[in-house]
Amino acid sequence: MSETKHRIYGQCVDIKEEKTRDLYDRRAEKLAEMDNPYVSVLLGDQNPEYALAWNEFEKKVVLPKMQVGEESRVLDIGCGIGRWAESLIPLCRYYCGTDMSSGMIERARERNRFPEKEYDFINDSFENFCRTPKAEMKYSFDRLWICGVMMYINDRQLELGMECLLDKMDDHALVYFTETVALKERLTLNEFFSSALKADYNVIYRTEDEYNRIYGSWLQAGFHIKEQGLQPHFNQEEQYSETDRWYTILER
Repeated sequence: MSETKHRIYGQCVDIKEEKTRDLYDRRAEKLAEMDNPYVSVLLGDQNPEYALAWNEFEKKVVLPKMQVGEESRVLDIGCGIGRWAESLIPLCRYYCGTDMSSGMIERARERNRFPEKEYDFINDSFENFCRTPKAEMKYSFDRLWICGVMMYINDRQLELGMECLLDKMDDHALVYFTETVALKERLTLNEFFSSALKADYNVIYRTEDEYNRIYGSWLQAGFHIKEQGLQPHFNQEEQYSETDRWYTILER
Protein backbone atom coordinates (compact mmCIF):
# COMPACT_ATOMS: atom_id res chain seq x y z
CA MET A 1 0.00 0.00 0.00
CA SER A 2 1.32 3.40 -0.92
CA GLU A 3 -0.19 6.83 -0.73
CA THR A 4 0.24 10.47 -1.61
CA LYS A 5 -2.11 13.30 -0.79
CA HIS A 6 -3.91 13.11 -4.13
CA ARG A 7 -3.24 9.57 -5.31
CA ILE A 8 -4.24 6.97 -2.70
CA TYR A 9 -3.74 3.23 -3.11
CA GLY A 10 -5.48 0.42 -1.26
CA GLN A 11 -7.57 2.53 1.11
CA CYS A 12 -11.26 3.44 1.18
CA VAL A 13 -11.24 7.23 1.01
CA ASP A 14 -14.36 9.29 0.33
CA ILE A 15 -14.30 11.81 -2.48
CA LYS A 16 -16.42 14.95 -2.76
CA GLU A 17 -19.12 13.99 -5.22
CA GLU A 18 -20.14 17.61 -5.80
CA LYS A 19 -16.74 18.18 -7.40
CA THR A 20 -17.71 15.72 -10.12
CA ARG A 21 -20.97 17.56 -10.74
CA ASP A 22 -19.08 20.84 -11.07
CA LEU A 23 -16.55 19.27 -13.44
CA TYR A 24 -19.24 17.97 -15.79
CA ASP A 25 -21.21 21.23 -15.62
CA ARG A 26 -18.10 22.98 -16.90
CA ARG A 27 -17.59 20.37 -19.60
CA ALA A 28 -21.19 20.82 -20.73
CA GLU A 29 -20.57 24.54 -21.11
CA LYS A 30 -17.56 23.85 -23.35
CA LEU A 31 -19.24 21.21 -25.49
CA ALA A 32 -19.15 23.31 -28.65
CA GLU A 33 -15.37 23.74 -28.31
CA MET A 34 -14.65 20.00 -28.17
CA ASP A 35 -13.46 17.95 -31.13
CA ASN A 36 -16.54 15.74 -30.89
CA PRO A 37 -19.45 15.71 -28.41
CA TYR A 38 -18.56 12.32 -26.94
CA VAL A 39 -15.33 13.72 -25.49
CA SER A 40 -17.47 15.63 -22.98
CA VAL A 41 -18.53 12.43 -21.20
CA LEU A 42 -15.97 9.82 -22.27
CA LEU A 43 -13.04 12.16 -21.55
CA GLY A 44 -9.80 11.43 -23.37
CA ASP A 45 -9.40 15.11 -24.25
CA GLN A 46 -5.82 14.54 -25.36
CA ASN A 47 -7.00 11.89 -27.86
CA PRO A 48 -10.50 12.74 -29.21
CA GLU A 49 -10.45 9.68 -31.47
CA TYR A 50 -10.70 7.55 -28.32
CA ALA A 51 -14.21 8.85 -27.61
CA LEU A 52 -15.33 8.14 -31.17
CA ALA A 53 -13.87 4.63 -31.14
CA TRP A 54 -15.38 3.80 -27.76
CA ASN A 55 -18.82 5.09 -28.73
CA GLU A 56 -18.75 3.15 -32.00
CA PHE A 57 -17.68 -0.05 -30.25
CA GLU A 58 -20.43 0.08 -27.64
CA LYS A 59 -23.15 0.89 -30.17
CA LYS A 60 -22.07 -1.93 -32.50
CA VAL A 61 -21.17 -4.61 -29.96
CA VAL A 62 -22.98 -3.93 -26.67
CA LEU A 63 -26.30 -2.51 -27.88
CA PRO A 64 -27.40 -5.67 -29.76
CA LYS A 65 -26.69 -7.77 -26.66
CA MET A 66 -29.18 -5.71 -24.67
CA GLN A 67 -32.09 -6.77 -26.90
CA VAL A 68 -33.91 -3.44 -26.74
CA GLY A 69 -37.32 -3.67 -28.41
CA GLU A 70 -40.35 -1.51 -28.99
CA GLU A 71 -41.85 -2.46 -25.60
CA SER A 72 -38.62 -1.91 -23.61
CA ARG A 73 -38.52 0.66 -20.81
CA VAL A 74 -34.93 1.85 -20.45
CA LEU A 75 -33.27 3.59 -17.51
CA ASP A 76 -29.92 5.28 -18.24
CA ILE A 77 -28.26 6.57 -15.05
CA GLY A 78 -25.52 9.09 -15.75
CA CYS A 79 -26.83 9.81 -19.23
CA GLY A 80 -24.60 12.85 -19.79
CA ILE A 81 -25.32 14.53 -23.12
CA GLY A 82 -27.55 11.63 -24.15
CA ARG A 83 -24.88 9.54 -25.85
CA TRP A 84 -26.93 6.39 -25.35
CA ALA A 85 -30.26 8.20 -25.63
CA GLU A 86 -29.68 8.98 -29.30
CA SER A 87 -29.62 5.25 -30.05
CA LEU A 88 -32.07 3.98 -27.43
CA ILE A 89 -35.00 6.40 -27.73
CA PRO A 90 -35.84 5.38 -31.33
CA LEU A 91 -35.81 1.69 -30.34
CA CYS A 92 -37.78 1.56 -27.09
CA ARG A 93 -41.20 2.34 -25.67
CA TYR A 94 -39.89 4.66 -22.93
CA TYR A 95 -36.46 6.06 -22.06
CA CYS A 96 -35.45 7.82 -18.84
CA GLY A 97 -32.01 9.43 -18.58
CA THR A 98 -30.73 10.87 -15.31
CA ASP A 99 -27.64 12.90 -14.51
CA MET A 100 -26.39 14.91 -11.54
CA SER A 101 -25.10 17.66 -13.87
CA SER A 102 -27.77 20.17 -14.86
CA GLY A 103 -25.54 21.28 -17.73
CA MET A 104 -25.34 17.75 -19.14
CA ILE A 105 -29.12 17.34 -18.90
CA GLU A 106 -29.60 20.61 -20.80
CA ARG A 107 -27.30 19.38 -23.57
CA ALA A 108 -29.10 16.01 -23.64
CA ARG A 109 -32.45 17.72 -24.16
CA GLU A 110 -31.04 19.92 -26.91
CA ARG A 111 -29.38 17.03 -28.75
CA ASN A 112 -32.22 14.51 -28.52
CA ARG A 113 -35.56 15.49 -29.99
CA PHE A 114 -37.94 12.68 -30.88
CA PRO A 115 -41.50 14.11 -31.05
CA GLU A 116 -43.15 10.73 -31.56
CA LYS A 117 -41.40 8.99 -28.65
CA GLU A 118 -41.86 9.03 -24.87
CA TYR A 119 -38.77 9.94 -22.88
CA ASP A 120 -37.54 12.05 -19.97
CA PHE A 121 -34.25 13.62 -18.94
CA ILE A 122 -34.05 14.14 -15.17
CA ASN A 123 -31.48 16.23 -13.31
CA ASP A 124 -30.87 14.24 -10.12
CA SER A 125 -28.04 12.56 -8.26
CA PHE A 126 -27.66 8.79 -8.25
CA GLU A 127 -28.51 8.58 -4.56
CA ASN A 128 -31.62 10.78 -4.73
CA PHE A 129 -32.99 9.12 -7.84
CA CYS A 130 -32.50 5.61 -6.49
CA ARG A 131 -34.38 6.58 -3.33
CA THR A 132 -37.39 7.85 -5.28
CA PRO A 133 -40.34 5.62 -4.33
CA LYS A 134 -41.47 3.26 -7.05
CA ALA A 135 -44.99 4.72 -6.81
CA GLU A 136 -43.64 8.08 -8.01
CA MET A 137 -42.07 6.60 -11.15
CA LYS A 138 -43.90 6.54 -14.48
CA TYR A 139 -42.81 2.97 -15.12
CA SER A 140 -40.64 0.20 -13.85
CA PHE A 141 -37.74 -0.75 -16.13
CA ASP A 142 -36.62 -3.85 -17.97
CA ARG A 143 -33.36 -2.40 -19.25
CA LEU A 144 -30.72 -0.50 -17.27
CA TRP A 145 -27.54 1.30 -18.28
CA ILE A 146 -24.98 2.58 -15.73
CA CYS A 147 -21.81 3.60 -17.55
CA GLY A 148 -18.90 5.33 -15.84
CA VAL A 149 -20.99 6.52 -12.89
CA MET A 150 -20.19 4.26 -9.94
CA MET A 151 -16.57 5.39 -9.89
CA TYR A 152 -17.74 8.86 -8.82
CA ILE A 153 -19.86 7.58 -5.91
CA ASN A 154 -18.59 6.76 -2.42
CA ASP A 155 -18.98 3.19 -1.18
CA ARG A 156 -21.84 3.61 1.30
CA GLN A 157 -23.96 5.73 -1.03
CA LEU A 158 -23.32 3.33 -3.90
CA GLU A 159 -24.28 0.22 -1.92
CA LEU A 160 -27.49 1.79 -0.60
CA GLY A 161 -28.41 3.20 -4.01
CA MET A 162 -27.91 -0.13 -5.73
CA GLU A 163 -30.18 -1.84 -3.21
CA CYS A 164 -32.90 0.80 -3.70
CA LEU A 165 -32.57 0.62 -7.48
CA LEU A 166 -33.59 -3.03 -7.48
CA ASP A 167 -37.15 -2.00 -6.65
CA LYS A 168 -37.43 -0.18 -9.98
CA MET A 169 -36.56 -3.22 -12.09
CA ASP A 170 -38.98 -5.69 -13.69
CA ASP A 171 -38.96 -9.39 -12.92
CA HIS A 172 -37.20 -9.93 -16.25
CA ALA A 173 -34.47 -7.38 -17.00
CA LEU A 174 -31.09 -6.89 -18.66
CA VAL A 175 -28.49 -4.60 -17.13
CA TYR A 176 -25.29 -3.12 -18.56
CA PHE A 177 -22.69 -1.85 -16.10
CA THR A 178 -19.31 -0.54 -17.21
CA GLU A 179 -16.67 1.26 -15.17
CA THR A 180 -12.98 2.03 -15.25
CA VAL A 181 -11.36 -0.37 -12.78
CA ALA A 182 -7.99 -0.62 -11.07
CA LEU A 183 -6.02 -3.56 -12.42
CA LYS A 184 -4.06 -4.29 -9.23
CA GLU A 185 -5.38 -2.42 -6.20
CA ARG A 186 -7.98 0.21 -5.46
CA LEU A 187 -6.86 3.68 -6.51
CA THR A 188 -8.52 6.93 -5.44
CA LEU A 189 -7.70 10.23 -7.12
CA ASN A 190 -8.58 12.92 -4.59
CA GLU A 191 -8.35 16.49 -5.90
CA PHE A 192 -5.81 15.16 -8.40
CA PHE A 193 -4.90 17.64 -11.11
CA SER A 194 -5.38 16.09 -14.54
CA SER A 195 -3.25 17.68 -17.22
CA ALA A 196 -5.54 16.16 -19.87
CA LEU A 197 -8.71 17.62 -18.35
CA LYS A 198 -6.97 20.77 -17.09
CA ALA A 199 -8.92 20.39 -13.86
CA ASP A 200 -8.87 18.60 -10.52
CA TYR A 201 -10.28 15.10 -10.81
CA ASN A 202 -11.99 13.04 -8.11
CA VAL A 203 -12.61 9.36 -8.83
CA ILE A 204 -12.51 5.91 -7.23
CA TYR A 205 -11.02 3.12 -9.33
CA ARG A 206 -12.26 -0.02 -7.60
CA THR A 207 -11.10 -3.54 -8.42
CA GLU A 208 -13.23 -6.12 -10.22
CA ASP A 209 -13.69 -8.01 -6.94
CA GLU A 210 -15.01 -4.89 -5.23
CA TYR A 211 -17.62 -4.36 -7.94
CA ASN A 212 -18.70 -7.98 -7.81
CA ARG A 213 -19.34 -7.54 -4.09
CA ILE A 214 -21.39 -4.41 -4.85
CA TYR A 215 -23.44 -6.42 -7.36
CA GLY A 216 -24.08 -8.99 -4.64
CA SER A 217 -27.54 -7.64 -3.71
CA TRP A 218 -28.57 -8.02 -7.35
CA LEU A 219 -27.34 -11.59 -7.53
CA GLN A 220 -29.29 -12.37 -4.36
CA ALA A 221 -32.38 -10.84 -6.01
CA GLY A 222 -32.26 -13.31 -8.88
CA PHE A 223 -29.91 -11.71 -11.37
CA HIS A 224 -27.01 -13.69 -12.78
CA ILE A 225 -23.86 -12.60 -14.58
CA LYS A 226 -24.52 -13.21 -18.25
CA GLU A 227 -21.26 -11.71 -19.45
CA GLN A 228 -18.28 -9.98 -17.82
CA GLY A 229 -14.77 -8.92 -18.74
CA LEU A 230 -12.40 -6.20 -19.89
CA GLN A 231 -13.33 -4.04 -22.85
CA PRO A 232 -10.98 -3.17 -25.76
CA HIS A 233 -8.11 -0.96 -24.64
CA PHE A 234 -8.50 2.12 -26.83
CA ASN A 235 -6.39 4.38 -24.61
CA GLN A 236 -2.70 3.51 -24.91
CA GLU A 237 -1.25 6.45 -22.97
CA GLU A 238 1.08 5.59 -20.09
CA GLN A 239 -1.07 7.36 -17.49
CA TYR A 240 -3.84 4.81 -18.09
CA SER A 241 -1.68 1.72 -17.54
CA GLU A 242 -3.05 1.13 -14.01
CA THR A 243 -6.70 1.06 -15.09
CA ASP A 244 -8.92 -0.34 -17.80
CA ARG A 245 -12.56 -0.53 -18.90
CA TRP A 246 -14.53 -3.43 -17.45
CA TYR A 247 -18.12 -4.43 -18.03
CA THR A 248 -20.85 -6.68 -16.65
CA ILE A 249 -24.15 -7.71 -18.22
CA LEU A 250 -26.67 -9.02 -15.69
CA GLU A 251 -29.93 -10.78 -16.50
CA ARG A 252 -32.95 -11.85 -14.52
